[in-house]
Amino acid sequence: MKQLNKIRICLGLNFFLLCFISFFVTFFAGESKYFRFGPSDDFIFISVSIDNYKKYIFLIVLIMFNDVIKVLVGEIGEPVLIFNVYNPDKKIITEFTKNQLMFYANAMFFISNTRRVFELLISVTQIDIAIISIVNEQLVSICSVYFLISEKKFDKQGEIIESFTQKSDEIEIIKLNE
Repeated sequence: MKQLNKIRICLGLNFFLLCFISFFVTFFAGESKYFRFGPSDDFIFISVSIDNYKKYIFLIVLIMFNDVIKVLVGEIGEPVLIFNVYNPDKKIITEFTKNQLMFYANAMFFISNTRRVFELLISVTQIDIAIISIVNEQLVSICSVYFLISEKKFDKQGEIIESFTQKSDEIEIIKLNE
């Protein structure tokens, strides 16, 4: 099966699961406090009462700041560490010393996992906070994906046969149309 077809199937399944879960959550939730918007007297976030718009806006700014850093770290920084640590085919590491890789990988994973506690609280507090967080993350993700993709070359048209880098000299073998 082609990679593109695998992605299409997984995207469809993911969308179906989202719709399925959303239906049952909203169907059985009734008058839950989760489905409110804005500040309220009984809106508590990490022991802080979010009972006015000043606190609510401060919480939104905090969440947006968290989301921007989370996406940038997760899409730009962590893959470098993950591919160097967990790729079984990469036996020689040239970008880091052993101690550097151990320190950076463990520090990054520890901080990211600890931050996830805050993110869990965001997602279970109130639906508007979760939606704002999701939209913000998606907007930042669009920018980071664009940044990462702009550094790549594509062979969809059959033009580039092979591209590789050696000692900072980039070489491309191009198929000439005859």
